[in-house]
Amino acid sequence: MKLNVGNPVEGDDFFDREKEQQRAWRKLESSHLLMLAPRRIGKTSLILRLCETADPHGFQAVQCSFARCGNEQECVNLLFHSLAEQESRWKHLIDPLKTALGKLKGVKIGPVGIDWQPSQSTDWREVGDALGKVLDAGDTPWLICVDEVPVFVISLIKQGEDGKRRARAFLNWFRDLRQRHYKKVKWLLAGSIGLDTIAARLGWGDTINDLEPFPLAAFDEATALAFLSKLAASYDLPLEESACKAIIKRVGWPVPYYLQVMFSQLRDDWADNQAKPDEAAVERAFERLLAPAYRVHFDYWRQRLDEELGQPEASHATLLLDHASQDVNGLNRDALGQALSTRIQDPDERDRILRYLLDVLGGDGYLVERDGRYAFRMELLRVYWQRRLR
Repeated sequence: MKLNVGNPVEGDDFFDREKEQQRAWRKLESSHLLMLAPRRIGKTSLILRLCETADPHGFQAVQCSFARCGNEQECVNLLFHSLAEQESRWKHLIDPLKTALGKLKGVKIGPVGIDWQPSQSTDWREVGDALGKVLDAGDTPWLICVDEVPVFVISLIKQGEDGKRRARAFLNWFRDLRQRHYKKVKWLLAGSIGLDTIAARLGWGDTINDLEPFPLAAFDEATALAFLSKLAASYDLPLEESACKAIIKRVGWPVPYYLQVMFSQLRDDWADNQAKPDEAAVERAFERLLAPAYRVHFDYWRQRLDEELGQPEASHATLLLDHASQDVNGLNRDALGQALSTRIQDPDERDRILRYLLDVLGGDGYLVERDGRYAFRMELLRVYWQRRLR
């Protein structure tokens, strides 16, 4: 198994997630899924694994990301091109799609997907609907996995009132598409920002209420130990169980990405300095990662709040995290409410905002409630936040 920091993993580099895969396939028998998890948990890797193993489960599968789509037409276009990349399966769809799109003069179906004719004004909705209809009429069920849907939605919202209107219209259309063509087409939507959080903030819950939530958590301790041990064996690194446990303790929440970040530090120390990868080495790696040079591993956690929550909620959430970062055991609800009282005077409004933000910060992996106290879920992030982000 290769060390892979930051990139999706496939094939032999993919580790475990057996229960999650089984759960996904059970639910996909009857439901569309909304994969919920913070960034770096391994959503994209799991999506790729599901696509790799779709055939034995009776599905044909494709995967794409809306992250770089500039408008609704580009999203629909991307779905077509993702299908066309599977040449052997795409060729069986070309004639049915030509028939379904026969009355639309603005598009052409070809071997690499769909071409839009700039002189024609074809509605992207009709083109997307035709695709859903053709897939639903086929012999084999399809699984279509779309990553970073929230990133595209946010890009529209940032364009002002017209963009906000278009974002809701797109989500409404997307929901209708899923509901009209559900017998042979199942969708899995995901993103590094919570689509459920955005929908809740804007009162758009009705646009995603057909999606069954599919939370994806970090590894449990036993899986994390096995993961680190396998990595160590792959690189002949003499990493004992005590050091593995020290890594897990220092990370605090065994997210695959951060386990690999710590492992990478130990491997470099061993290769460059012949420093034994023991508990002391783990502590040195932990301290190095808190330096400004490694901010790329953490800054996104702060930036994400602005993208997902907007203002002033992002600022309120940052204040709560600033206070919670001061104690490894976190703070109770009353103390966090007191912190918010400097910003929100009305007690009922303050309680409403606090309840909402604690729910978001919990779901997004920042905080966890233990014995009535809200603490950082990841110790590595807590210490970095305390030192660098406050």
